[in-house]
Amino acid sequence: MKYYKIYENYMKQVLQYDREKKVRVKDIPTPQMKSVGLVVDNRSSLISVGTERSIIELSQMSLVGKAKQRPDVVKQVIDKIKTEGIKSTYNKVMGKLSAPLPLGYSCAGIVREVHHSVDKFAIGERVACAGFGYASHSETIFVPTNLTVKIPDSVSYDEASFVTLGAIALQGVRVADIRLGETVAVIGLGLLGQITCMLLEASGCKVIGMDIDHEKLIQAKSCGATETCMSDSAAISTIMNHTAGHGVDTVIITAATDSAGPVTLAGDICREKGTVVVVGAVKMDIPRKAYYDKELSFKLSRSYGPGRYDYNYEEAGNDYPFSYVRWTENRNMDAFIKLIANNKINIKQLISHRFNINQATEGYKLISGVTDEKFTGVILQYDQKEKIITKPETRTNPTIPNNNTETNIGFIGAGGFASGVLLPNIKQVGNYNLKAIVSGSGISADSSSERFGFETTVSTTDEMMQNKDIGTIFIANRHNQHAELVLDAMQNGKSVFVEKPLCMNQEELNKIISSYNENKTRMMVGFNRRFAPIIQEIKKKLQTNKYPLSMYYRINGGFIPSGTWIQDAETGGGRIIGEVCHFVDLLSYLTDSPICKVEAESLVMPDERFRSDDNLQITLRFKNGSVGTINYIASGNTMMSKEYLEIFGGGMAVTMDDFRTLTIADDKNKKLDKKQSQDKGHNAMLRAFCESLKNKTDSPIPFEQIVNGTETTFAIIESLSEGGALWLND
Repeated sequence: MKYYKIYENYMKQVLQYDREKKVRVKDIPTPQMKSVGLVVDNRSSLISVGTERSIIELSQMSLVGKAKQRPDVVKQVIDKIKTEGIKSTYNKVMGKLSAPLPLGYSCAGIVREVHHSVDKFAIGERVACAGFGYASHSETIFVPTNLTVKIPDSVSYDEASFVTLGAIALQGVRVADIRLGETVAVIGLGLLGQITCMLLEASGCKVIGMDIDHEKLIQAKSCGATETCMSDSAAISTIMNHTAGHGVDTVIITAATDSAGPVTLAGDICREKGTVVVVGAVKMDIPRKAYYDKELSFKLSRSYGPGRYDYNYEEAGNDYPFSYVRWTENRNMDAFIKLIANNKINIKQLISHRFNINQATEGYKLISGVTDEKFTGVILQYDQKEKIITKPETRTNPTIPNNNTETNIGFIGAGGFASGVLLPNIKQVGNYNLKAIVSGSGISADSSSERFGFETTVSTTDEMMQNKDIGTIFIANRHNQHAELVLDAMQNGKSVFVEKPLCMNQEELNKIISSYNENKTRMMVGFNRRFAPIIQEIKKKLQTNKYPLSMYYRINGGFIPSGTWIQDAETGGGRIIGEVCHFVDLLSYLTDSPICKVEAESLVMPDERFRSDDNLQITLRFKNGSVGTINYIASGNTMMSKEYLEIFGGGMAVTMDDFRTLTIADDKNKKLDKKQSQDKGHNAMLRAFCESLKNKTDSPIPFEQIVNGTETTFAIIESLSEGGALWLND
């Protein structure tokens, strides 16, 4: 059958392709609605000259050049190789390099869709949006509510698209804590510096603009600077002449340079007990003598204000109390837009070029210097999208048709684990037919579609669920969406592979059990460890054992901060639901017996960095009399191996370290010592599932084991909360 889609579900977006070392405007799926946010059709977006030019320059470097620029990332890669092996690390790194980077972080448009939990925005309202990865150069964006403000009628889309730079500049002024009538020097007169001059003039300050470009000094005069001077050797005497020999009260550095020159100059021109605030990206080698002799205050301004880089604020939508945090990033954005509306600052004079989204690459030629032309603010503009029904783009090398639609898969999610682990292994298995892929952002889906050879990308999961050519749905997105998608797939008569966890709570599990009983579809959860070659060898040795087992499983999980989606109770569910389920499943598999009793106790952590429920000991009793202990630790040290397992019983002793080394001693005085490269079973798991699809046999993991393991994770949480042991129902 021919499969048609509505073109409205696709959009143009500006992407930086790291491996191709170029900027492209590409048609990709429109972003899906997520929680606590809006879908917005852009009308204007601002190219941030400094930030975006630096991203492009970094992408065009060799791997060696990138490594020199980001030694912290190199260390992370080396650490991953030590813990996960070269192959797994290589796949993840290639996934990162292959994925294009969305450019832009400041835009304005019209609200197209509002999440049902949001009541302060309405469809059709004009809004300004901020945030890298959200307020991108694309026809349509998804953006969280705390990164969105309304636009007054008197403010144009072009002006409002400066909202992110405006909030950054405003936060810098707030950090400087300037007073009416003070003299402030601004070093660096790009867009950020020019806006800072405007804000300082509106605050009643005397402003001195400084830069190495004479034309920027001229522009600063019209943007609020009372005086200007070149940032050169003569600057100190010039500033002293303008300040009766005292020096300026405050210096705000908005320059972007690898040099420490601006910081040195700031110390020289500042008065005693004055303040230096760094807003731009400069080298911060502080000359001790000048700063010490004058007892200067040195401050950093973090982006657009309180809330930046806080998951709970930006993504979860939790605001800070107004009386305690007066100026959040959202309130800074709103204040900047109102300053434009009240004619306190003139943003229009900063706009030098406008390009339609289709000609976006011309804008990047301009800011990168390929086009030899002067510029200040460069705006991308967007047409209203037309609703045209058309065929989707198909790949030049589509997958081989297969009459067995069970192995025709639709894949949901294209994040780091999906593109770095699952999809490379699915491709290696080779017997799956990759029909369609979808993700929340659309960018990662399009990238994975090209990299792994999917026939098409789609914009919504509904398109995938209703496609009769797709027999199996793979689910690998955020945890809170798993249950709903599993139920949707089952009700559409499709087999399901869902990356752990299956669901987030008992209510969701009950619905899945009911749907499974009604639809009898094949369902698999990504418990890969039981398929690992080293575990299969242990399982084989245990087949002859008739005695209960005593098992100890230590997991050195590593630290994950609370402010991430994984730790968020609503989105990720925490590490017990999201990760400990793996280890519960493995012990259950090795004993070949269901869990009947659960007891858990956590460490009492004196340091708020470490969550108590990330550091716990779990005792499991199995129906056959076996006992297992899981020690899950997040406050350890990743220099040690991540997973270590000991098993004793029936004259046998087994140790397994990180899926690399295995020692087995039995009652016949035989001992096996074995070392191998790390293999956690992803490939074998996907092969086994594929075989079940081809042969229409039961799932490799029995449904009752999946249910028992999932209920156990809920019982662990309840035991921690209530105290004591819990017995599970048969």
